[in-house]
Amino acid sequence: MMDTFSWMLLLIASGVLVWGFVYTYQVGKRQKTQGEYDTSVGEKVAAHPYVRNPVFIAYIVFVVLLIGYIAYVALQT
Repeated sequence: MMDTFSWMLLLIASGVLVWGFVYTYQVGKRQKTQGEYDTSVGEKVAAHPYVRNPVFIAYIVFVVLLIGYIAYVALQT
């Protein structure tokens, strides 16, 4: 079983993830309503808009690290 420290770390990390996702969504929605868009976007970014977004990359890295930590703790018992 996971100890108290692991549960607290999981709870804090999950809270940061949820808060970051909600904040990112609100900023994106606000940008849409203002109607201000960049005039030119690079071809590579236009071809892969989600892969080149650093916010989504940070979320993916966080989830991978979280799953790795959970697996590590689960295999230690």
